[in-house]
Amino acid sequence: MSDSWDDYADGWDSNADVILYSEEAYNSLCEILNPEGLRILDFGCGTGLLTERLAQSAHRIVALDPSEKMIAVLENKQLGNVETQCIELSDETVKSNVSLHSKFDLIVASSVCAFLPDYEGALQLLKTLLKPNGIFVQWDWLKSDEDADFGFTEEMIESTFINADLEVSLITKAFSLESKKGSMSVLMGVARNS
Repeated sequence: MSDSWDDYADGWDSNADVILYSEEAYNSLCEILNPEGLRILDFGCGTGLLTERLAQSAHRIVALDPSEKMIAVLENKQLGNVETQCIELSDETVKSNVSLHSKFDLIVASSVCAFLPDYEGALQLLKTLLKPNGIFVQWDWLKSDEDADFGFTEEMIESTFINADLEVSLITKAFSLESKKGSMSVLMGVARNS
């Protein structure tokens, strides 16, 4: 696997598994809340497959990703209510980026958190971007067993939400995708800013 998400940008939107993942994430989100009229941060937006779906009803979306090529694919979609940001999220970028100064109603992170070097630190920073009672939603692969080095268990998400001072609303197996290796489940974690 490449070290750079830029290497995946060209074929990302034509990958059937990636498309299905974004569709299932969007559908599971709509089961718990209506994104209509919300100000949303799509954290780790990639090429914007989830952003596109949310843009149909959201008031405004800030789509953030550190991959220049992923962001370029999203920008070519010319979504009128979407502002792209090609940055790494940090204290410094939050302070210096005017687009991140207004709080968000909803922050989504689709297949992102398992790739973060400091998941808990990122959640603590994302919490500062949420309005009071704002919602954070993540989707990530269910860790297949305790020895697996990728993914999360429900307990891992719950404890990280609590440590980041977010109120746990829901942690559930949202959907599964089939692969040559069998069925892989995706966890959805939902938390509220107190």
